[in-house]
Amino acid sequence: MKKNPGLSVLLLYLPFFVFAQQEQPSSWQEKLEGFQIKPSIGVQLWSSYTMGEEVFNETTGEYESVDDRLNFQLRRTRFGLTGQPYKNLKFNLTASLDLVGRDVLAGTEAGANNGASPIFRLWNAYVQWRMTSGSEKLNAVVGYLSPQIGRESITSAMRSTSMEKSMSQNYLRRHLVGTGPGRALGVNIGGLFLSENSKLHWGYDLGIFNPVFESYLGNSVGKEYSPLLTGRLAAYIGDPESKKYTTGHKVNYFGKRKGLTVAAAGATQGETDLFLSNTAAGFDFLLNFGNLNFDGEWTYLWREGSELDDVNSVREYMVSSNTGYVRLGYNVQLKNGYILEPLAMYVKFNGETTAREQADAISVKSLAGEEQIIDFGFNLYFNPDLKLSLHYTLRDADSGDAGDGATVNNYYSQSLVGAIHRGDWLGFGLVAVF
Repeated sequence: MKKNPGLSVLLLYLPFFVFAQQEQPSSWQEKLEGFQIKPSIGVQLWSSYTMGEEVFNETTGEYESVDDRLNFQLRRTRFGLTGQPYKNLKFNLTASLDLVGRDVLAGTEAGANNGASPIFRLWNAYVQWRMTSGSEKLNAVVGYLSPQIGRESITSAMRSTSMEKSMSQNYLRRHLVGTGPGRALGVNIGGLFLSENSKLHWGYDLGIFNPVFESYLGNSVGKEYSPLLTGRLAAYIGDPESKKYTTGHKVNYFGKRKGLTVAAAGATQGETDLFLSNTAAGFDFLLNFGNLNFDGEWTYLWREGSELDDVNSVREYMVSSNTGYVRLGYNVQLKNGYILEPLAMYVKFNGETTAREQADAISVKSLAGEEQIIDFGFNLYFNPDLKLSLHYTLRDADSGDAGDGATVNNYYSQSLVGAIHRGDWLGFGLVAVF
């Protein structure tokens, strides 16, 4: 049967046409008096010392140790422009400059060094329309952004409390859109239902995005097409995270929030040239109570594929994995007004481990094996926009039946290197937002 994704598109765009008719003409004819474009800069500088890194030698079939190393890198930089030219319309444009100076044999995550002449890339580019004037119940966000699923994926690296973000976000993002940055073009409808007389509040998001591009040099999903559909429902018990709807989140409220967020989210995509279906479902939470900050997520990932067997009959199969983290921090008020936050985080990825299931995972470009990360250390906040971090990160993994030389997950693989055993590392970092 011929698929017809047009119905889902129509349902998502319908609010635009309905609520556009309710806007006063004057709200679109003239820009707000005093409208300004506001610049912002975020910088994340790291020094790290890696121990125990190993590289696989294909000739000998063994892993070989590399020298422990000190590495300085500009891990992340964000250059943003925001503004609100009309009463109910605002925009966000963000560029990134990442990984300048990174040694690919350092134990830290991510790709290759940005090079001697670093390049920028687009990070966010969207407009947000509040469709119910004076209310946060219905907002449309259109452009290039992260689908609203997974707490760490929708939290800025500049606002995450661990030195490196939980890599559960990387497994989730690559499952949904095929890339580590996790952005895609699409439309998200979301809002907040806040109650003045109750301690229970609600938030929701519904999105439709361009799916993974696998064909024609990354410019199409191929002959088979399906959009990526996402949804998230959040309950806020006590204080909400924000009184304004936003697609960005944070972890540490520095004692200003007493509340619990519990959210369920899911995503689904039908047949493309790569797979028959692609699905994710999970939950996340954030507890802020006084000086305590406790957050986490867990997401289940499924991908269905097919192949011709030896007798030319179609064999359909499903590969699955799950990933998540828990993170606990506590704000200690120092006499000089600074805040010291001791923090610990545990991250886990569980994928397929048997030979047949790992072969199936490879055929639909899913990650496999197992990985765990433990991060513990201290953050010193001079203010919410300026902090120093000292953390130690331990890594461990299991490649399952894939054995030595396999690149089944992040622990075993590094771009421009190939198969590795990722080392433990001690890191000292600076985060500054201007």
